Amino acid sequence: MKKTFQILAILALGVCFAFSLPNKEGPKRVINVVIDAGHGGKDHGATYNEFTEKQITDAITSKIKALNNDKEVALYFTREGDEFTDINKRVTTVNTIKPDLMLSLHVNYNKLDEASGMEFFINKNGVNGEQSDMYAARLSDKFKDKGFKIRGVKTAPFWTLTKSEVPAVHIELGFLSNEIDRGYLTSDASQNEIAGIVTEFLNEIK
Repeated sequence: MKKTFQILAILALGVCFAFSLPNKEGPKRVINVVIDAGHGGKDHGATYNEFTEKQITDAITSKIKALNNDKEVALYFTREGDEFTDINKRVTTVNTIKPDLMLSLHVNYNKLDEASGMEFFINKNGVNGEQSDMYAARLSDKFKDKGFKIRGVKTAPFWTLTKSEVPAVHIELGFLSNEIDRGYLTSDASQNEIAGIVTEFLNEIK
């Protein structure tokens, strides 16, 4: 009889452990990300001859969408194709979806054609300033490791940054006014590389 009680006690203990131990194969976290392709439609953004900011940001956004095959990274977009989307509508889209991160893609321009490199902007004083700063630093480091010139992570009062209620990063991908930057911004292969780096970054932060 004593032996029977010992067996039952061991079985009961085993059941307790079965319920208390964490399930390593449990549900995986899905990260939601809004990609905001700057400008569009009647708003061309920066221009240089036949090249426009709206075309470049749309092309890179489309490539990010095509490259993302991770089911744990859900992508949303403030505009689809070459359409004009009011800046307030963009912010409304972001705040309605409430993603884990919003990335706004842009292209820079300067009357001094020697200005070059990528810039990352955040709203450091916002509710999500610390997290935005962390994401911007990690993404800028990834581009730097791949050989891109980085001009740093900076603070700016851009509408999409100050009005978004989630972590947000505004990225100036390079200067259309600079010959070297223009070369990679308008190259299909380099656009694929940029999209690949962003996609890899999103896979890492989920």
